[in-house]
Amino acid sequence: MVRSPRVSSSFAQWTSASNDATLSTTRKAVVADLQTAIEKNQFDSETLEDVVLILEHECLCWKYKNDGKLAAGQDAGAFRQTLVTSQTDQLVVQLSDCLVRSISPSSHYERELQSKALLSALALLHAQGVRALQATFHDDLRARIAERFKDLQGVPGQKAVFNAETVRKIQSGYYLCLAAEYAKHFQRAEPIVVSVVSSVVGLLVVGASITSAVMGSGPPNVQSTLQLLEKSLKPFWISPNALFQALCTLQELTRITIALHAYGEAMAGVDKVAYERVQQCCDKLAAVIIDKILSILNSHQGFQSDVGPKSVYLDYFVAFFNRGPNDLSRYFYQYGLLDCVSKLSGILNNKHLSAELVDTLLKIIATSPEASFRWKCTEVLMRDPITRGIQLGKLPDAVARYNPSMTAQAKSKLRDEVKVIYELLNEEDGIFLTPTSSIAGPQDAAAEGKLSSSGWIESAQPSATITAHAQRTSIQLPRGSIFSRRSAYHRAGLSPDGLYAYFAAAKDLYLYRLPSSTRGNDLVLHLDTPRAEYREAVLSNSFLAVLHEGRTNLLEIFKYGSHAQTYSWIATETFEATSKEPRWRPDCLAIHETRDRVWIAIGGRSSQCETISSTIRIYRIDIDGQNFAKHDAYFHRSRPNPFTSDYMKSIAFAPDGRRLVCVTNNNRILVWLLSNNARPIQPPFQIAKKYMPEMNARGATSATLFHTVSGNPYVLCTTSPSRERSKNNGEWSFVSPVGAGPAKVPPQLHHNLWRLRKAGAIIAGAVSPDGSIIALLEETGNILLMSLVAQEGGGLSALEPITLDATLKRQTSASPTALRFCEVERRLCLLAVDPEGTVIRLDFQDQTGG
Repeated sequence: MVRSPRVSSSFAQWTSASNDATLSTTRKAVVADLQTAIEKNQFDSETLEDVVLILEHECLCWKYKNDGKLAAGQDAGAFRQTLVTSQTDQLVVQLSDCLVRSISPSSHYERELQSKALLSALALLHAQGVRALQATFHDDLRARIAERFKDLQGVPGQKAVFNAETVRKIQSGYYLCLAAEYAKHFQRAEPIVVSVVSSVVGLLVVGASITSAVMGSGPPNVQSTLQLLEKSLKPFWISPNALFQALCTLQELTRITIALHAYGEAMAGVDKVAYERVQQCCDKLAAVIIDKILSILNSHQGFQSDVGPKSVYLDYFVAFFNRGPNDLSRYFYQYGLLDCVSKLSGILNNKHLSAELVDTLLKIIATSPEASFRWKCTEVLMRDPITRGIQLGKLPDAVARYNPSMTAQAKSKLRDEVKVIYELLNEEDGIFLTPTSSIAGPQDAAAEGKLSSSGWIESAQPSATITAHAQRTSIQLPRGSIFSRRSAYHRAGLSPDGLYAYFAAAKDLYLYRLPSSTRGNDLVLHLDTPRAEYREAVLSNSFLAVLHEGRTNLLEIFKYGSHAQTYSWIATETFEATSKEPRWRPDCLAIHETRDRVWIAIGGRSSQCETISSTIRIYRIDIDGQNFAKHDAYFHRSRPNPFTSDYMKSIAFAPDGRRLVCVTNNNRILVWLLSNNARPIQPPFQIAKKYMPEMNARGATSATLFHTVSGNPYVLCTTSPSRERSKNNGEWSFVSPVGAGPAKVPPQLHHNLWRLRKAGAIIAGAVSPDGSIIALLEETGNILLMSLVAQEGGGLSALEPITLDATLKRQTSASPTALRFCEVERRLCLLAVDPEGTVIRLDFQDQTGG
């Protein structure tokens, strides 16, 4: 049985009401929550998935309502429509108005979902009979679509790197163009909205027949439904001048089928008869639609393998002049057909895909020069998660049989494309398991998979010339006097761009702009706290977040500028005991800044009845310093709770913000894959190793996330080993692959940094932007550099360490940000600071290491 897609909590609420009264109340609450999330720009990919499911279910409800053949008084149950035209209109306004602001600026998955949600909202307006929009909004809608299209276009001449984002970008552009086509059907009304009782696409009778089959009296008459489909679609299939009407029709039928399938999944544990009835109908519908698309693909004029998108230069200049998407071309028509097949194949097992369809798809992959067609066909053949791992190995060879003249370079490129599609589909489904592993739902932490070695074969790592000679400078920190408060600094850290450093004492915190080749160091701000002590601080390129510890624990946030004493207070959050929870103690914090938002993560704990309760709190600030708010991230909802009887020692975001890692007191490394709204997508990936507790041995001390040039995620973990390290596999610092959810790492992929056998405790680590060099800070103040290379059989290994000739002061612990790779004055460099004001800088001779 193919793994079912995620059924969202919002959609489950939407379909679970037992009577009309609770149904209406529940659905109004769900709509209000979703609209509030969109309006306040607090939505993520799951929010948009919920919106799409609910809008498409509403399309079914409206089609069901317009079926005159239904018996009078028949209970429609969950097929009773809820949204009125004004609510749909409001959703269209909100979805067109909100620009998807991803925590990763390069991520297109949220843009794809936003375009799909806008398309679903426009389709529902059609079903509700709206044919005209108020003039101002009509103009704004077209302008916003043009703006999204412009945002999707890359600058001509830049060499694109093929990865999952490349695929998502094509998909986003397709749905945006389809939404633009739907928008063209709305007239420009003066001065108010005009509604009529008609549907532009004209498939009410088909939708009604489908819902009648599911809800109607007696068994579903699938054959009559298919005959109705054939009759409705026949004019499109025989008319070469109506290709795009056919595409819109097929897309709507696909959405209807997927909406029904989602409803059936929601009913699986509630009403077994309804579930089986829906599944039977969906299987038949998906099969017949795919069969009709296959007949188009195999017809003389059906599929032209040499069709491609227009020149990137044309798209760029069209976007530049704000003309919006081009009209749907033959390319997007064919891409859309394959997209329908891809979506519908997710309902069927691969066993139900006909041999003729598989043959056609393999031919397209083997012969089409257009990469996006190959990607779509690959999606179809890898939709079934049970056979996906097998297809990963077999598909390239199967394709090669259809093109005997395929070069070795083409085969290598094909394998890379198949691997990317494999990872993309796994991320969509929330599964990251080998073919032999059991399939687990995204919230089933007990069903742990195993990372496959074949997925971690790394290409050659970039190399850079590493020298031991580094520059050492000092910042003269204020010390006070023997007659007043004497400052003893205990913490120091760097900003991601390497331009600023903070130095914290118990009662004082100073932020300096670091010296460069053209200027000395400047004091940017000075903070003092008479009633508490500074426990921890962290910098982004524009913001400073500080934790205070005292009678009242609190978080303070400041925005700073490049000139001396140019900073502003943003917000203060106090952590006090309430009637619902005991006093919460923050232990560690991290910060991540994007183009439009700043995210702050705080790891903390509370204690009640000798039981430790630990969790992560997330806060969000708009980049202009406005709208500071606590963000419900639900890290504690994983089962089992990863924080039971444990708490966090350190926490950090990945450089792209898509993951969050923490080191716990029990020396576990926990890594969460995040949505664009900084919420965990599923339970954390975990690494647990044994460390002997000693007074001066602190086990795992830091964790740093990074990517290789191949795009694979890894974690560098540093350790402070005990005298019993020989009994615990060395208690080494290590480099390990990172799964997107619970998964075991094969021993051959986990690399202990055993070349550090002469080193002492490692208290901090950093990795170059391309993942080719790691830097390690010893407790003694020594800084070590190690090159990372691709390991035979998968994963990474490290070469012999090089010790820099400049050292920091000895310290037993350090901020995770005390050691950073950054680009300063257009040169990759390594920076390190200590609480005494020492600054070490190592410039690399070229940038191939970063």
